[in-house]
Amino acid sequence: MLKILVSASLSSFFFGLFGGGWDSVDQKIDSEYPRVNFISTDQLRINQQSESPFLHVFDVRESEEFAVSHLSGALNYSESSSIAGMVTNKNTAIVVYCSVGYRSAAVADELATLGFTNVRNLKHSIFEWAEKGYPLVNSKGVVQSVHPYNPAWGALIDESLHQYPQ
Repeated sequence: MLKILVSASLSSFFFGLFGGGWDSVDQKIDSEYPRVNFISTDQLRINQQSESPFLHVFDVRESEEFAVSHLSGALNYSESSSIAGMVTNKNTAIVVYCSVGYRSAAVADELATLGFTNVRNLKHSIFEWAEKGYPLVNSKGVVQSVHPYNPAWGALIDESLHQYPQ
């Protein structure tokens, strides 16, 4: 059900995004998912560098996007029910991300509906992470590219960062 709702919303989202940039993305997420909390890319990076990181990080993008690159230590689960099945303590600190934060906001909202109390969406998600030059990995090691998802969202990041599956 969640995938159907997100797919329908994505269609209208793409039409509204052209020319709007990050402000349009932020407004769309804030209006559709007002109860979702966020963590900045800088805050997550600091947490990852600490001696005792306290967050479970989930990449909710499709597997082909995840294969191009992802945050080190992130697990790839695109459904809130899969995350809920893996994380049994509903007070566990969870961060979800996608390309820009829209799909992950939907998952964060659904996790809140399921009773999870400490879920945060990575603001501007992997795109901002890549733009800041923070490390990304794939099965071959460290990379500095990201799957652009589609032309509308890909326009939000420098084209030199774009990478499609090979």
